[in-house]
Amino acid sequence: MGSMTASPAPWQQDLDVSESLAILKHRLSDEAMDGPDGRRKLIEAARRLGNTLETPGESVTRLAYLPLQTVVLQIGINLDLFNILEHASKPLSTQAIAEQTGAEPALLQRILRFLAAIAAIKEVGPALFTANKLTRTLTRPGLAAGVIHNMLTVNPAWAALPSFLEMTKYRIPSDVANCPFQAGHNTSESLFEWFPKHPTAHNAFMLWMTGQREGRDRWLDFFPFTERVAEGFRDEPEAVMLVDIGGGIGHEIQAIKQYYPSLPGRFILQDTPETVKQALTVESMETMEYDFFTRQMVAGARTYYLRNILHDWPTIESISILKNVAAAMTPGYSKLLLNEFVIPDQGADIVGAQVDFTMMCLGSEERSEGQWRQMLEEAGLMIVKVWTGSQEAESIIEAELK
Repeated sequence: MGSMTASPAPWQQDLDVSESLAILKHRLSDEAMDGPDGRRKLIEAARRLGNTLETPGESVTRLAYLPLQTVVLQIGINLDLFNILEHASKPLSTQAIAEQTGAEPALLQRILRFLAAIAAIKEVGPALFTANKLTRTLTRPGLAAGVIHNMLTVNPAWAALPSFLEMTKYRIPSDVANCPFQAGHNTSESLFEWFPKHPTAHNAFMLWMTGQREGRDRWLDFFPFTERVAEGFRDEPEAVMLVDIGGGIGHEIQAIKQYYPSLPGRFILQDTPETVKQALTVESMETMEYDFFTRQMVAGARTYYLRNILHDWPTIESISILKNVAAAMTPGYSKLLLNEFVIPDQGADIVGAQVDFTMMCLGSEERSEGQWRQMLEEAGLMIVKVWTGSQEAESIIEAELK
């Protein structure tokens, strides 16, 4: 008797082509298409249609070869191909590009045809290429830095993850000094110990931390800063409006001042000595060398702000950082604002999911609202409200002392 295959349950069934087309048509006719949410819904509907149309072999081939795209993009950046094509007054031949890059023409042709195949450049004739939208995107340092950061820092850790999990019997990596990063880079150093010795990788990381947010909702667009922070500020001599803890070179304070140029009070940027030396020049912004594993030196500020700090650290270390902030806060006055992903319990966006796996390779994680609540409570804090613009962007977790 031949074997019989049971039909999949309703929740296991994929959409057929007609259903996918119907969803796409509906999205195209949706009145909300002009807004960011409509654009995201259309992209998702188009992806679903593409997945539906693929054969199983095509799907696996696409997924299996995705890492190669980053590799060839990095080669294109190294050769300055995207800038060369963007600044050319006409399409360029492989030979003309070879003369500018010094690359062997036969090798260059293979690189160029791959980049054209993934729509990173446009092929307009035999061995003839020009720039397109993605080419222009990759000429922007903050966005090209995403490719460089992944190649130099993240990809080796990603590659080490499967064997690391197998070796540890599939336990969550929770030690920044013993995680896939060390295995992938053959080092005993944590990421932030490793960065100073690898300045190119560190520079790409710093650029990408700002560049990756382009096109996403900015927290200042959905968080009512005036109502929740500025209106309760005690405008007294030496009063501090905001302390940006681990704030890099000051992009967040710069953005706040641009949104609200008349805000009173002091704004203090805290980070490592090497970082604050590179700080932007921003009106009313002071810089301060600070290690967030030590006592917070600025007491009684209206707001303590941390963006993408705690997702770098396991729970025990994160609670330690939070306790240092809590000890400096004034009850009934000071606020804590965490700018972090809040992963939903169902239907997580790919952006949050892939960042979570990246943090797994570094010994940390992205967290759900329940995890955030528990961690903050252990540090003597409580969530007042979670503010979210869109799922693919970080939320603002507003907290106070319990």
